Amino acid sequence: MYRVTLTVFLLGLMCGWGGFSPLSAQGAAPLISIVKEGTDKASVSLAGLTAAGPNGRYFIQTLTRDLQVSGWFKLGQTGSIQVRGQIGEAGSGIQSRCEVSWPGKRFAWNRVSAGEREIRMQAHQLADEMVRLIVGETGFAQSKIVFVNRRGKNNADLYQCDANGMALVQLTRDNVAAVGPRWAPNGKDIYYTSFLRNYPAIYRLSPSTGTRKALAPFPGLNTGGAVSPDGSSLALILSYQGNAELYILKLASGTLVRLTNTPQGSEASPCWSPDGRSIAYVSDVGSRKPQIYVVDVATRQSRRLTTTGEENVNPDWSKKGLIAYATKRGGAYQIATMDPRVGDRSSRLVAGPRGSCEHPSWAPDSRHIVCSCGSALYMLDTEGDPAILLFNTPGNWMSPDWSDR
Repeated sequence: MYRVTLTVFLLGLMCGWGGFSPLSAQGAAPLISIVKEGTDKASVSLAGLTAAGPNGRYFIQTLTRDLQVSGWFKLGQTGSIQVRGQIGEAGSGIQSRCEVSWPGKRFAWNRVSAGEREIRMQAHQLADEMVRLIVGETGFAQSKIVFVNRRGKNNADLYQCDANGMALVQLTRDNVAAVGPRWAPNGKDIYYTSFLRNYPAIYRLSPSTGTRKALAPFPGLNTGGAVSPDGSSLALILSYQGNAELYILKLASGTLVRLTNTPQGSEASPCWSPDGRSIAYVSDVGSRKPQIYVVDVATRQSRRLTTTGEENVNPDWSKKGLIAYATKRGGAYQIATMDPRVGDRSSRLVAGPRGSCEHPSWAPDSRHIVCSCGSALYMLDTEGDPAILLFNTPGNWMSPDWSDR
């Protein structure tokens, strides 16, 4: 009975529906909320950085936004970190000659960039270098986020933007149901499910070239495509044998390996562990409500991770080993994280905007999370900083995925 509900939900994803149907909580224990104020931030001044012309001002605008959303810096007219120099016009691009200094240390930044994209990428590179050298952490400014804009029940397309919310670009113009875009580890290809040929199939899209290839055109449901960290395998949900189950597709040979066998349940939303040895996924087997499980790829043995909450869905595994997921409590989804070695006894809620938030995806820094809240995309901070609206362009934005690079 509930197996039908979950299968219908999987098909509903294809048409842009929301989450699982409401269920009453069964002895649900409260999660622990993160209430700290966020990390201490180093003060940065860009007052000594001047720009000649619109290209130079675009560079400074991009750098400013990168530093603001990084979580590590606060900007002002004065600061312990000084960025000084000149961003000059050079044809259609810029020539930057600047220096970043902080107590006892400094580094020079001299680059030439041509065209809007290169100007933006140079600003991202500088921001990431500041995070690496000053803070000792991994920056995410050079990464990208892919997501869906749903305009109707069977009308959606893929878009992407830079990690700071700038450079919004439409990737597909198919005007059919599309769901679940995921970046490949190479940061170049996107795997997603589309009704391009009037049935759900998984495609690989290369945004730089616009080429697209069908990878999983099996009868029935084909969804949830997620590429392994080494790029060799695709975790996916197929129903061609009658029930929605978790499989692995070997990309080189086309060989299928079935990982679950749950005649009384259905699976959804697979994601890989950082070492590629395990896959977290959603199943309603045994519980009559969706919960998160993890399967060992080698042994095909599964164990349940979540036991509390009305529903637990949309897992995503960070490079540092935590799983972010959407947990339904009090009629609305909230974003939480947990250590899979412990299960949801280690759950922590991540502060977000009011309303229901779903589809979390980790940034490369394993600190920030992008998710969909209502019809907008927000960046959440597991260290406690306020949520940031990614961009305010009108649309029905959902199902974001953050690239690893």
